[in-house]
Amino acid sequence: MLQLQQYITYDADTIKQPNLTDRFLPEDLLAIGEWVWDAYDRDVKSRADWLRRSEAAMDLAMQLQTEKTFPWQGCSNVKFPIITIACMQFHARAYPAIINGRNLVQCRTPGSDPDGSITARAERISKFMSWQLLEQNESWEEQTDRALLCTSIVGTGWKKSYFNPSLGYNSSDFIMAKDLVIDYWAKSVEECPTKTHIIPMFRNQVYERCKRGIFRDILEENWYEQDAAIPINSQQQRADNRGGVTPPQSNYNTPFTFLEQHCWIDLDGDGYDEPYVVTIEHDSHCVVRIVARVERWEDVELNNQGEIVRVNATEYFTKIPFIPSPDGSIMDIGFGTLLGP
Repeated sequence: MLQLQQYITYDADTIKQPNLTDRFLPEDLLAIGEWVWDAYDRDVKSRADWLRRSEAAMDLAMQLQTEKTFPWQGCSNVKFPIITIACMQFHARAYPAIINGRNLVQCRTPGSDPDGSITARAERISKFMSWQLLEQNESWEEQTDRALLCTSIVGTGWKKSYFNPSLGYNSSDFIMAKDLVIDYWAKSVEECPTKTHIIPMFRNQVYERCKRGIFRDILEENWYEQDAAIPINSQQQRADNRGGVTPPQSNYNTPFTFLEQHCWIDLDGDGYDEPYVVTIEHDSHCVVRIVARVERWEDVELNNQGEIVRVNATEYFTKIPFIPSPDGSIMDIGFGTLLGP
C-alpha cells in the first residue's frame, strides 16, 4: 500500500483540476513515481513471452532476413510471404466494411418515437460524429488503416479516445499492442487495475505541456536539461532491423519517453483506490502529471455517511481484437502466431 506524508481530498474540485502534482510534497511525488514504475515493471514481466512471440510475428510479416546457424552456419533461410499475404487479404476485406461511404456513425433509437424527435436527434449526432472522424480528426482514417493491418499480424491493437487539449478536439489514436503495457492475464481493459501507455515526446512537446499547465514545471530538472537517452532493448533492435534503420546517437532532438499510467491508487488515505492518470518520465521516474480519471462528481457513488463506495472511471482505451487467445489472456492472437510455425 502506498504511504504518503500528506494526502489530498477527493472531491469535485479535485476532479476538475488539470494537474494535481502541486498538492503533494516532493518526497510524496518520489514515492508515487516509484509506485507507478513498480506497477509498470510487473506488467512488463507478465507479458514478456507474448512480446517475444509478437516481435517474431512482425519479423515474419516484414520479411526480415536473419542468418541461420542450424543445422550449419550460413544454411539456406527462405521466407515465404504467407503471413503478409494473409494480413493484406484481411485488410482488403475489412477496410471497405468499416469505412463504407461518409456516414460512419449510426445511432440506434430505442423505444417509441411518435413525433420523430429521437430519430432526428440520432441523425444529427450520427452526422456530427462522422464529421469528427473523417474531417476534424484528419489522422483517424489513416490510423484505422494501420490498425487493421497491424492487429491482424500480432492479434491485438488499441484505440485511445480522449480530448486533446493541444488540438482542441477529440482524438482517436491507434496504439500498437507493444506500446500499451497491460497485465497479460487481465480479464478486460476495464477491469485491469493498471495500464501504461508508452509515449515518446519531443522537447518542444514537453515544453508546450509545461506552459499550458498540463505538466508541472520540470524545465529546470536535470533529466530535462540533458539529452534524452535512447531506449536500448531487443525489441527496439528488431524493429530497427525490420525498418532497415541504424539507431541514432542521443542528441538534443532525441525524444523523451513518458509512461502514462491509468491506474487505481489511494491518494486521499481513505482505504479506497480512486482512478487517476499518473504520467512519469521513463528514466528518472519523475512525476509530471496527476489527474483524476473521472469526468464529473456525479460519477462518484457515496453512502449515507458521505463515504466513497464506488467511482465510475472514464475508460480511454478500446481493444481491437482479432482471434481470442486459447490461454484466456487479454492479448489475442493473429496470423503471425497461427501461420508462423
